Amino acid sequence: MATDEFRLSESNGAYIGPGVTFKGEISGPEKMVVEGTVEGDVTAGSLHIGPAGAVRGNVVANEADVQGILSSNVEVKELLLLRSTGRVEGQVHCGDFQVERGAVLAGDFSCGDEQAATERAAAQSAQAAQAPEQQPEPQPQPEPQPEPVPERAAKPAKPASPMPDTELHAAE
Repeated sequence: MATDEFRLSESNGAYIGPGVTFKGEISGPEKMVVEGTVEGDVTAGSLHIGPAGAVRGNVVANEADVQGILSSNVEVKELLLLRSTGRVEGQVHCGDFQVERGAVLAGDFSCGDEQAATERAAAQSAQAAQAPEQQPEPQPQPEPQPEPVPERAAKPAKPASPMPDTELHAAE
């Protein structure tokens, strides 16, 4: 049974119920809920695959919520939500991706806008090529310390004359 958020009326989408197998191509701009099996290509605005559901064929959708099995080539333009009971296998490309613990993803996987990512990488390379080569920042050096002044030995003072203001003369 589909969850309330994915319950559809006949006027706004398609519903493949439990025990139903649909073989062939199915497309529509609205929501599509698969609780049975689809063997063929699917194009939908929003695709929900219930826990017992399976889609085996190429899928193109704006968003997908997978609780069952989704296999083959898968293109989800916006969010691919892979629930804990879900299994996605094959070649997968999506705009954004969320996965719950226990989910299985087998095959080739790419996520994000590849063209935008390529353009960003090219712009970063061009910017790096135009930027002057950065020199390493100078590291702080210790402040120079004054050299110690060696202590000088004190010179002995000249002996003073025993009598000030007199000159000594040798006797004749």
